[in-house]
Amino acid sequence: MAGIAEAERRLGIRLPSDYIAFIETYGAGGIGGEALWIPPPYRASGGDSVADIAELFWEQASEFYSRWLPAEVSAGMLLRWGFIEDGTHLFWLMTGNDSDAWPIADLYEDGGPFTIHEDGFAAYVRRWCTPASGLTEEAMQFIHWREYDHLMDQGLNPSTGLPWTI
Repeated sequence: MAGIAEAERRLGIRLPSDYIAFIETYGAGGIGGEALWIPPPYRASGGDSVADIAELFWEQASEFYSRWLPAEVSAGMLLRWGFIEDGTHLFWLMTGNDSDAWPIADLYEDGGPFTIHEDGFAAYVRRWCTPASGLTEEAMQFIHWREYDHLMDQGLNPSTGLPWTI
């Protein structure tokens, strides 16, 4: 996939294989409407891609985020890959050369706790999609970004497919 190769070239890293497999199978989109947003690796037009949000984080880290990181974690060790609607930034914690071994870390935008999840991308996403995680009583579903945009254009709530209630 061309977007993966371009993102890896721009970032100078190899993306984790479970993320690549997810993107190649499902594409970019959201889980639970837009509760957990998984962007594509790269977009030629710029904007909402892993390459863009990672670079933006690195540019802004010293001013906005570094003070919330533990002393042993520098912003350069974090590769931002997604976000949650509550203001949580999602990262791979680049702990070595093997991207498949990188744990997931999250940081709340308002300075909440920095948390490391010892498993990788696939396990983190699986937890989001299962009711056992305690996030919801029902399994959350994935929605591709094109379907999300289509529903929004139709005036429908992407989480339900129904008209927005006021």
